[in-house]
Amino acid sequence: MRKNLFRIIAGLVIVGAGSVHSYAASKTAITPESIHIQRCSACHYVDGKPPSEEFPQIAGQYEQYLLKALKLFKEGQRESEAMELITSLHREQELVILANYYAKQKPADTASNTNPDQNLVQRGAQLYTSERVYGIACADCHGPDAKGYVRSTPRTRVSRAIPRLAGQQPPYIKAKLMKFTGAESGKPQVGMCGMRKAGKTLTANDIDALVEFLSSK
Repeated sequence: MRKNLFRIIAGLVIVGAGSVHSYAASKTAITPESIHIQRCSACHYVDGKPPSEEFPQIAGQYEQYLLKALKLFKEGQRESEAMELITSLHREQELVILANYYAKQKPADTASNTNPDQNLVQRGAQLYTSERVYGIACADCHGPDAKGYVRSTPRTRVSRAIPRLAGQQPPYIKAKLMKFTGAESGKPQVGMCGMRKAGKTLTANDIDALVEFLSSK
């Protein structure tokens, strides 16, 4: 699977170089149709709902969250060889267009896990709603339905986006949680101190239960 991913990346570098040159030559307006098909859809598909368990579902994800994530990848502050490369091929305005495009796509109608272990789901639900750090539970940030939210602070007028977890594939959820527990090495993600602290309170069994619960939403 990793070998296939690198083939995709190599192809995107070639396509990206050609498309950047083409844009510079034509000076035409950038649209979602002119940029996402060549690069983003190779992994995330045009509708943002890839069948592969390796990639996140980004259809209907909050625009503010997507844009922040893209900028962090571009700045090398969030880990993903593929995403760091792809975002390096885009200017900031193109990232804005892409975040807006995928945010407007319809999220999956059904849970990614259609036959969950109900005992694990029940245990995961308890973990999801119980206090982890600072007296805060997972549900307090990501919502009881795991669909996250966007909220603006009147004083600063800054929007805070908490990502949608519902609809993500079990392997993807588990991989992300494993990073927050410190069980997997990697570049620490900017602004995720709370998640890292919460992750360190979880055991391997806790993670399995949370994955089962979240993927059943």
